[in-house]
Amino acid sequence: MVTIGGGAAASTRRWSYAVLVFMTLAAGAMDAVAFLALGGVFTANMTGNLILVALVGGEDWEIRALRAGLACVVFAIGLYAGFRMPALGRGGERWPLAVTHLLWADLALQTAFLVGWILCGAAPGPPLTLVFIAMASCAMGIQAAAAHRVSIAGITTTFVTGTLTALAESLVSRNGDVAHRAVIVLALVCGALCSSLLLHFARVWAAAVPLVFMFAALMIVMTRLHTRKPDLGRGE
Repeated sequence: MVTIGGGAAASTRRWSYAVLVFMTLAAGAMDAVAFLALGGVFTANMTGNLILVALVGGEDWEIRALRAGLACVVFAIGLYAGFRMPALGRGGERWPLAVTHLLWADLALQTAFLVGWILCGAAPGPPLTLVFIAMASCAMGIQAAAAHRVSIAGITTTFVTGTLTALAESLVSRNGDVAHRAVIVLALVCGALCSSLLLHFARVWAAAVPLVFMFAALMIVMTRLHTRKPDLGRGE
């Protein structure tokens, strides 16, 4: 959780929020690829998948339920791994070091996804589809845990129902988080739009969109947030 005080607090919060925006863009983009190209399931929005698991009937409903169930299970594994990651560093960091490690793991999974996507010509068969769903769901589970560990204004990045609810509450109470929450909601839509357009016009590169957004998030972390608070006790 980002809990730094003093003059650095505003800067830390601002850059941390920017990281969450790019993470949300990545989640929207990945969900678009999964839903449109991997059998109509989600890899970030598990609420939708839980409903899909329970929808009995229709053409190939068993396959759809299998894919949605797999996404839920692997997403949960990613969440568990993300929350099991111990706190790292010596204390005083502006940004949790453990979250950085989780984002690198997320990036590695998305890179593997992209490489596999390109190698299969963006047209995976049924067995490979399950592998891609598992990789993407694990990445999104890790990302969800990372976002929760940052904890800014109740913002989530892989699903926005909670953020949308908080946005409505902010509109009523007129607090300062309205704009932040609204941007997160829009970011999920924009990320999905980017991938869906590429699926139509340059299908093989659609899987690169979430990777690019996640890379941007990590670059902000590495260049803007991985600094320690000044140690005033040293007189430096």
